[in-house]
Amino acid sequence: MTRDTQLNSEKWWQTGVIYQIYPLTFADANGDGVGDLQGIIKKLDYLNDGNPNSETSLGIDAIWLSPINRSPMVDNGYDVSDYYDISDTFGTLEDFEMLLAESHQRGIRVILDLVINHTSNRHSWFLESSSSRDNPKSDWYHWQDPEPDGGVPNNWLSYFGGTGWTFNEARKQYYYHTFNKNQPDLNWGNPEVKEAIFQMIRFWLDKGVDGFRLDASSVYSKDKYYRYNPVKFDANDNNKYNNLHHLYDKNLPENHHIIREIRKIIDRYQDRVLIGETFIDSTIYESVIFYGINNDELHLPFTFEFPFSPWYPGYLQQEIAKKELVTPSGAWASYFLDNHDIPRHLSRWVECSLCTNQLGIAQAAAAILLTVRGTPILYYGQELGMVDNQDIPPEKIQDKIVVRSETEDSPESRDGARTPMQWNDSVNAGFSFGKDIEPWLPVHKNYPEVNVAKELKDRDSIFNFYRQLIKVRKNSEALRLGSWKTLIHYPYEHLAYVRETTDEKVLIIINFSYEKDFEIDEYIARENWQVLVSNVLEAGKIIDLPSTLQPFEVSVLRKE
Repeated sequence: MTRDTQLNSEKWWQTGVIYQIYPLTFADANGDGVGDLQGIIKKLDYLNDGNPNSETSLGIDAIWLSPINRSPMVDNGYDVSDYYDISDTFGTLEDFEMLLAESHQRGIRVILDLVINHTSNRHSWFLESSSSRDNPKSDWYHWQDPEPDGGVPNNWLSYFGGTGWTFNEARKQYYYHTFNKNQPDLNWGNPEVKEAIFQMIRFWLDKGVDGFRLDASSVYSKDKYYRYNPVKFDANDNNKYNNLHHLYDKNLPENHHIIREIRKIIDRYQDRVLIGETFIDSTIYESVIFYGINNDELHLPFTFEFPFSPWYPGYLQQEIAKKELVTPSGAWASYFLDNHDIPRHLSRWVECSLCTNQLGIAQAAAAILLTVRGTPILYYGQELGMVDNQDIPPEKIQDKIVVRSETEDSPESRDGARTPMQWNDSVNAGFSFGKDIEPWLPVHKNYPEVNVAKELKDRDSIFNFYRQLIKVRKNSEALRLGSWKTLIHYPYEHLAYVRETTDEKVLIIINFSYEKDFEIDEYIARENWQVLVSNVLEAGKIIDLPSTLQPFEVSVLRKE
């Protein structure tokens, strides 16, 4: 299968499974302790070897790479110093071209992280802009004079803590940064900035990338008058960022014009996708507008309410139902459990007092992610049941851009969710083979038990459960494109819902506890259901719907 394979009227980004790779910690091919592009190339067959009947491949359809552009790596690649080149950390442009070719040969699409709200302060654009007030790029970033007392221009804050303004001696002005001071925000109000970014986007599309994930896509525009953000009436949060109404530094109307222009570029190329991270604190109601009035902005806006839901059937179903209700006609939802900015779901959810069955939670979470109506995004190692490494010594922390103080509760290090992929039980979990080389981040101590090699051999492993679910999803029209309907309207211990097209009906049943009694609120035929995937029932068997469930049962059934 090649990149030009068509999926009839289905879009690959609707029906496929996307797999996020954090390149620093996925696979190290040159033995320096840091992941690289050649390491990813060597592991492509694990992700998808091109054989739809493979017993060893996960079977994903696309990879999304966290940033690989040239960067001083202050924020691990989210501070770009050259949009047209690859960071030496990961390899060369030729390595990327090889990755693209090898991926497409296996039917794997390649999505790049596009960091265009800001650059590194070492980017040539910023170096020129910051050199004086009258250079050709003087207006490419957000510059403002100090207040009469020398203070910052307004009360805009950095999401990572502290003021969003940093003083520059050469210009005797402040520049604004939504994130770290090493990440100055671009001035999207300048037409030259727009054209420079759009030209760069076309460069990568011409190379054959299959789409982009827009980083921080809700903060491109800033108020041209730099007005103060209003303070909330109940401003008592330790994190000062949360005490402001962010009227003037994010989610401005102009932001949508920018995304619409990017989408127009994307649409000139065949079969490409535009994904966007709205903002980690945005609600689904705030994010739904990012589809565009005519579905002409993002194909897939990311929202965080579903992964941040408590591990409880009622809350999870509430988030699914909200997406069903607010996703515009003709648009498509997306779902994820983990990513590089938040703790892994098994670390978040297993800590709850009633969540004692980690394998059961992992299987149930996998089933929900891969059977709801929307595009599933997996985060590397999620399919193994990887959890956060909470034992990283302070001197080995790599996520050092967050500003913390005793009075401000700013975000903590995200390193726990970014530790090396666990390939086998050899030294460094098979991530890095370099002699006497320590990986970029410490490997989780559970790697002898939680790793690819071991789980491949275990028929009941979480990896094989994911693999079976992905395979079933590929072969089921109902799971790819069918409607979603709950059968338990106010769930307590169970979820039960149907995915259905005119030709197929699939039922998903999940027991979150030891509770055996199982009732559904409305009539559904009880006879002749084929087991597609289950952690307690035999796959392929024809059964009648049970009135009781096994503890932590997860079953996906098709009506015969």
